[in-house]
Amino acid sequence: MNAMHLHLAINHSPLYATMFAFFFVVIGMIIRNRTIVTAGLVIAVISALCGIAADMTGDQAADAIDKAPPIAGVDKTMIKEHDEAATWVVVSTCVTAGLAIITLIAGKRRGQRPRWMEVVVAVLLFWSLTVVARTALLGGRIHHPEVRAVVRG
Repeated sequence: MNAMHLHLAINHSPLYATMFAFFFVVIGMIIRNRTIVTAGLVIAVISALCGIAADMTGDQAADAIDKAPPIAGVDKTMIKEHDEAATWVVVSTCVTAGLAIITLIAGKRRGQRPRWMEVVVAVLLFWSLTVVARTALLGGRIHHPEVRAVVRG
């Protein structure tokens, strides 16, 4: 398995992990179930790890594509924008994961987590979800012409 295969195998994990974390935290807060919120906070940390893994394998995949002969259906010009967006995925998910960890630690020390911290994590998860979704769209445009922007003129 080369870097391209590995990247393609894990590139959806940041999107789904962030989405699950967001919904776990929000639903847990709505139904006032701290266990579900805790699961969402843990998944937020996992989503950051997934984002780092996807970014690292993406760099290797981009290098492999640059050195390879043209591949049918692959638009190499889209890779740079996707790569730049992936950096923001790492930043946003790591910031969110950091606050999720602090929230979990605060809950252990005080016996109960501050609700406002859970709300802030939910907002950051939503922000991260938008960043990850945009990056996924840009990544899809590399090989899927059906999601490329239609230019008319």
